[in-house]
Amino acid sequence: MNRRKGKTEMSPQKIEMHFTEIMHLAARLRELSGKLKSTSENKVMQIACENRACWNSECADIVVQKEVKISGQLVSEAESLAAIAEEMESQARKMYQSEMFNYQLAATRIYHQF
Repeated sequence: MNRRKGKTEMSPQKIEMHFTEIMHLAARLRELSGKLKSTSENKVMQIACENRACWNSECADIVVQKEVKISGQLVSEAESLAAIAEEMESQARKMYQSEMFNYQLAATRIYHQF
């Protein structure tokens, strides 16, 4: 980092590196979201159906209702994670553009000495 007039400036390489890192994290978060959603929609529901098929009682109905509710909550959380990943990507793009603009501006700035 270079210092100019009390401000800190990142190099284009460091800006690129930070942008790439954030985009990678957002992609991993989106992947995790997809896996969580898939698991909760498919596997949890499959387990609930299997439990219900093997266990006939009033308690089985209660357990299945709770499993379905938990599955729905997991899907909701997965969608929240996907939204967070999207916001991270959006903010990363904006920050990247701002930092690159600031770098270009600083590179062409002329300081007058009085």
